[in-house]
Amino acid sequence: LFLQHTSNDPYCFVEFFEHRDAAAALAAMNGRKILGKEVKVNWATTPSSQKKDTSNHFHVFVGDLNPDISTEDVKAAFTPFGKIS
Repeated sequence: LFLQHTSNDPYCFVEFFEHRDAAAALAAMNGRKILGKEVKVNWATTPSSQKKDTSNHFHVFVGDLNPDISTEDVKAAFTPFGKIS
């Protein structure tokens, strides 16, 4: 779980071990409110210039997060969908 707080619009990447868990999290959490702010959830894409991810984990991008959010808040919201890597 990687939480980026460098702007007024924090975002993070959540990595799941199982594709079905990541897909379920994406379907259920896109547009849902966390700490009162509606979040956007999409599949994370890797620019072609970056090294290919060989970890076999499934990455979900979560954007438009509340500026006051913590890693624990994100983890609590996404853990019910499956094991986060």
